[in-house]
Amino acid sequence: MKEILKGCPVKSGKHRGFIIILVLAVFAAGTAGLGFTKEKAQKREIHKISSENVRIRNIGCDTEELNPLRKDEHPKINGAVEKYFEGLTQGETFVEKYEDICVYTKVGQYKGVYIAFAEYRMKIKDIYTEVPGLVTLYVSEDKKDGQYRIDTEAPEGLEEDYVRAIVGHADVQGLLRRTEDEFDLAVRSDALLREALTDLKNVYSAYAG
Repeated sequence: MKEILKGCPVKSGKHRGFIIILVLAVFAAGTAGLGFTKEKAQKREIHKISSENVRIRNIGCDTEELNPLRKDEHPKINGAVEKYFEGLTQGETFVEKYEDICVYTKVGQYKGVYIAFAEYRMKIKDIYTEVPGLVTLYVSEDKKDGQYRIDTEAPEGLEEDYVRAIVGHADVQGLLRRTEDEFDLAVRSDALLREALTDLKNVYSAYAG
């Protein structure tokens, strides 16, 4: 499993290439807000704008000082991320469970959109030592029911400069380095884990072709 940072190359550690999954995506829906001139507003035929099609941009969201990394600040987002991890274990032959999940968030480009860095411990079947890992997700609030949706793939319209800015924030880089250090320590401490991770890497490589 490769470490992937779409649009943003990041230096890779010796081992984290197939465990620390960095999938940067954007989950933004709708179209930009529209405005009417006074003359158009006076016309008989007035086009109504659906609130679902208006995106409110978060000013300063690409600046670390105005958009710091926040831990477990949104219970609903945490719940959505936990369901995401539950889904990952379905049909798995290697991974037993994901636990100790912490969700760090950054405000996204638009209201109701977040970038989530989910930290976790992965338990491989029959292996005592757990594997520290990190996955980057995009989260969007559904305006109809208030629930949050999780996305792992970048849709069209991703602003690469914004992604680079967020990933380059010192607090995000610190989180990535800490997770990599914990991963390397776990791998060095357990020979059975190293063997299991090699098998896991081969399985993912075969699956990816």
